[in-house]
Amino acid sequence: MTHQLRARQWALFFGIGYLFFLIFPLYQELTAGRAWQQTVIGLTLLAAFVTVDVWFWVRVYWIGSPRDGVLAATALCALATGLTVHDSGWAGTFIYSAVAMGGARLRPQPAVAGLAGLTLIAAVVAVVLHAAAVWLLPIVLLMVLPGMGMIGLGRLIESNHELRRAREEVARLAVAEERLRFARDLHDLLGHSLSVIVLKSELAGRLAAASPERAADEIGDVERVAREALREVRQVVAGYRQPSLGQELESARLILQAAGITTRVDASAGRLPAASESTLAWAVRECVTNIVRHSRAQNAYIKLARADDHVDLEVIDDGVGYDGPTHGSGLSGLGERVSAQDGALTFGRRPGGGFRLAVELPLTDSPQPAAAEPS
Repeated sequence: MTHQLRARQWALFFGIGYLFFLIFPLYQELTAGRAWQQTVIGLTLLAAFVTVDVWFWVRVYWIGSPRDGVLAATALCALATGLTVHDSGWAGTFIYSAVAMGGARLRPQPAVAGLAGLTLIAAVVAVVLHAAAVWLLPIVLLMVLPGMGMIGLGRLIESNHELRRAREEVARLAVAEERLRFARDLHDLLGHSLSVIVLKSELAGRLAAASPERAADEIGDVERVAREALREVRQVVAGYRQPSLGQELESARLILQAAGITTRVDASAGRLPAASESTLAWAVRECVTNIVRHSRAQNAYIKLARADDHVDLEVIDDGVGYDGPTHGSGLSGLGERVSAQDGALTFGRRPGGGFRLAVELPLTDSPQPAAAEPS
């Protein structure tokens, strides 16, 4: 179920649910002791009012038509006027017209103007019916406050939708950029080498009968170029598999924010030995992968600090936590990397909820551990 569908369902639920408050004036209508003709008129107006209100929520929040919202708000105001003239106890129905105008998904200026018009009509009707200006302020407040609240809520919902779309676009562009960079690097590395291999292979084929020795030399060159290309490809792959810590922290921030997780990064370790930086980069990547896949967290905090003889990495989230086994997982591979650096890895569920992973590495230039894929 998409976020937009959930928002529509909640809007429909609350919009129709608020019709519950019409039970009280309805009870007064049925027990007022009027002639049955007057009661029928009141119930007919009420049925039309409820129909228009339900139509507004379905039409505007499932189909998305602001113009229909304005029509519904106007119709509700007219029906509220008829109900209030019929019985002053129905004056509260004007609030529904204000809510409809505020929730019609208009731009703020037209929405405020429409709300002001409906408020003026409601105030005039109330004052005329009761012949007392004391009703002016209550009516204005009862119209303006819900209407302005709906305008603000609508803008908030729209802003959240725009932010979610922006996050999805950032994540998509990041993946596309990485693919483009990888393709560009492979083209730059292999394009020339493969062209040389093709040319020398064709030349060796032409020389095979006329000059076998030269053909053998050309085949030797093909082998040399192919080995060189293979070496360069391995270097590129190694470069991709050994990310820098700075890039990994920035990537972690972008990925977590794209997943809707509020992220704070505090990195003050300065320049680190290559082996330590590689291990910490893999630790950050492993943590981010697990947070996005498993944690269902809302907030995450990444802290990197340096002491005289060691560097500490701490990653905390407020998700569901995890206490399962590490064998065969990315955490197991990370533990092997940290052990190879004579470091310490601790992780587990936090007492207050969520998950915490901490890595402590000594600041030495120990050999780089073998690469392991993150889970």
